[in-house]
Amino acid sequence: MVYFGDFAPFSQVDAAGRVRGMFVDATDNIMRDKLGQPVEHQAFPWARAQAMVKGGEADGFMTVPTPERLTYALASAKPVYSFPMCIIASPDNPKLEALRRVRTLEDLRPFRVGHYIGSGWADVNLRPLGLDIQWAADLTGAMRLVANGRVDALVDNAVSMRLRLTGPEFHGKLVELPNALARQPYHFCIGRESPFADLMPQVDMLLAKRPAGPGNPLPSAKAS
Repeated sequence: MVYFGDFAPFSQVDAAGRVRGMFVDATDNIMRDKLGQPVEHQAFPWARAQAMVKGGEADGFMTVPTPERLTYALASAKPVYSFPMCIIASPDNPKLEALRRVRTLEDLRPFRVGHYIGSGWADVNLRPLGLDIQWAADLTGAMRLVANGRVDALVDNAVSMRLRLTGPEFHGKLVELPNALARQPYHFCIGRESPFADLMPQVDMLLAKRPAGPGNPLPSAKAS
């Protein structure tokens, strides 16, 4: 399984070089604990990780199932997680009050927006709107575009953003705005050419037993 290595608390590389995070824990719970499959976790720049699944170098990932990704990967019928999106901006941005009034993605058209290469969500939801988008190599780079005033805003996962906003680099330099724009569902995905693709029906059965809610674990082994 491959992951975006700059996406705490979902997937990130620790000091020892190991991939950690909620996506890793959920994958271990599904594949190792429930289905008895050993799992190797690796982190890469997100565009490269996706290319590895597409090219058959890796078996799967956990992500938003866009139409392009579904051409080469099977996605679970039910998301493993679903989280709200939020807008972050610089508190010094002269357009801050106008950004606070944004209620839909279409409302972002007057603003410069930052995002990162490989974001399928941005490709599907932001590119078609004709927004003025500046692309960074990763999520941290996209946040720096906002903090440095090169763009007005970034729309991304609220859970990840809130964690990052408490860190020393962005604390006080960026703020989350109270705009509820959308939710982002993350599904367990296996490459169509992977030898493990036939496990997807079992994955779907496990996720069907999962209680409703964005962060609930899968049922215990006894319950399943």
